[in-house]
Amino acid sequence: MSSVGLAAAIEELRQELYQAQALGSGQQFAFGVEEAQLELLLELRNSGKGDGKLSFGVATVGVAGEHSTVRTHKLTLRLSVRDRAAGGTSPDISDDEAGSWDEE
Repeated sequence: MSSVGLAAAIEELRQELYQAQALGSGQQFAFGVEEAQLELLLELRNSGKGDGKLSFGVATVGVAGEHSTVRTHKLTLRLSVRDRAAGGTSPDISDDEAGSWDEE
């Protein structure tokens, strides 16, 4: 079973942020990371069962087993948006028409 330690998970996150920063270079809208939450979950399950059946003097035995490992990584980023074309202020996204998206 391979393992992913906390240091490796944080380093992977750091590299992803570097890549996102490089790809966003020169774009009008910039995203700042206000908060990052990283949740690592590990679940191990072992189970086994056996059954047997005897019929007409012939024994039939069935055996089953299971071993599984589940890893879950959950990352939540809270981002702020800045419009570089407007001097780094928050972008104004608006429409003159009132209403909801559900209305046609």
